[in-house]
Amino acid sequence: MSFQGSEKEFILSLFLLQNPEVLENALGGIKLGKMEAEVPAGRKKIDLLSVEMNHRLPVYIETQIKQSDPIHLNTILGLLESVREGIVIWIARSFQRQHLEQVVMYLKKKKQKYISFHAIEIHPDAITEVERLNQLYKLDIWYQLKRIEEHGHPPLKQIYMYSQIPPTHSGRSIETKNFDLTRIEDVKQYMLEHLRRRVPFYLNVWKAKKHNRYSNQLSIGAGKAGIDLKLSACNQQGLSSIYLHFDWNQRKLYDSLRKDICWFQEKVHPELTAHNRKVGVIFKPDAELDVTILKLTEILERMLTHFGPLLYEGYVMKEHANSYIEQITGGIDINRIRNWVKEQVPGIHPKIASLVVEEPDTEQAYNSQLEQLSECVLGR
Repeated sequence: MSFQGSEKEFILSLFLLQNPEVLENALGGIKLGKMEAEVPAGRKKIDLLSVEMNHRLPVYIETQIKQSDPIHLNTILGLLESVREGIVIWIARSFQRQHLEQVVMYLKKKKQKYISFHAIEIHPDAITEVERLNQLYKLDIWYQLKRIEEHGHPPLKQIYMYSQIPPTHSGRSIETKNFDLTRIEDVKQYMLEHLRRRVPFYLNVWKAKKHNRYSNQLSIGAGKAGIDLKLSACNQQGLSSIYLHFDWNQRKLYDSLRKDICWFQEKVHPELTAHNRKVGVIFKPDAELDVTILKLTEILERMLTHFGPLLYEGYVMKEHANSYIEQITGGIDINRIRNWVKEQVPGIHPKIASLVVEEPDTEQAYNSQLEQLSECVLGR
């Protein structure tokens, strides 16, 4: 899905999840149900999974930014082998004829499979927008996804279709919307649905989860490898919790957050703690589950606001680092740093941002600001 920090295919999946009508139109106006991204299927994951509502057939979608290749072809063939019925969609920049021929050749040998295969090409302008979005601060991407279709022509176009589903056939795939909140796995999925509505810009909430029925914790990736967000509406001790867990390889970042815990308590939550490579909040749950989840999401929003630049970009963007350090150690130009903050340059440490927002009106205030800024940076 991603390579060397690139998540272009996941960004395309998110765009389709947010705007399913784009894919529906490319397929001739079919009606898709709710979509899930990166759905576990054995040892692999399906990029997008949905349901075709009229015929109740499962819809499997594989997204690819580049031209069709043997790796994705094998993924498609493996998917065709594992399902008995459904709609299989392969999205790519362009397709090599032999790849499409191999897919059809396989299906013709498996006439007992009621499968419809669709090859969809992405418009070059849409790919350009995906590449631009991939350069953004990760928490800014969700609200910019519409740019993918704002270039004047449809971003997707169907270029090939082969079906061996009888016209009268109806499948058995039905969307389930009810939750049994006495079951741990349903509570976690219910909480995940709330997060998707409240913090959709936290992109990892859109990845499907294979819930452990014996664990109260919902675990979500938190930007850097080795850091996870853990949420629990009611843990084994009868408490609600939300915290970032840092693996040993991320102890340096954890130590820096622990050092500034008093500052983060002011910004995130007064009961925020840092202990045993965990930074978070524990509180007594409300009698109403929805109220508890609301409290968790409110804390999460503040955590993302103040921890996000550290989790996704580091303290300072690489291209600004040398200039930044030079100014801190050899005569700080606070106005320049203030401009970076106003321009929302991603990766600026939130504590530094808060220090330079206000312009001092006296020399004493300026010297105090300079001293605090120096301590903040040089102390790391």
